Amino acid sequence: MKAALTLVALVAAGQAQALSCMRPDPATSFAAASTSDLPYLVLTGDLTSPAATGKSGPKPISVLGHLNGHGLTAAGFTATFDGDVVLQVTCAGPWCGAVPASGPVVAFARIDGPTPVIEADACGMWLFAAPDTAMIDQLTACMTGADCSAQSLQ
Repeated sequence: MKAALTLVALVAAGQAQALSCMRPDPATSFAAASTSDLPYLVLTGDLTSPAATGKSGPKPISVLGHLNGHGLTAAGFTATFDGDVVLQVTCAGPWCGAVPASGPVVAFARIDGPTPVIEADACGMWLFAAPDTAMIDQLTACMTGADCSAQSLQ
């Protein structure tokens, strides 16, 4: 009986170990990037990349992708960007980030070497698929120093 109770306790504890992320929010990502020791580019455009998961399932991996679009300036997304980016999938325990194979994104690219790095973490803090006009407006507001919370833009 004691062994059965121990087993139940272990199973319950294992199920309680879930990834706890705040809902990804571009304004929160912008604030984190702006206080980082490393510079960041805020980019939007079409991302193309190879599959970013291994044959044995999700795992940390780095692949080279390409982003064709624009970078954020004080005037909005007005700086042309057409270049390679390192897509760095990271994991938190068994949970890993994901990179879309292609399509429009907003990405926070860390400048840490010759090629900008976009981290696809388990919580989705640095890469947002299918951005809408509200997200673009929110990030432009962040860049100009205006209140860029989602509530202020409604």
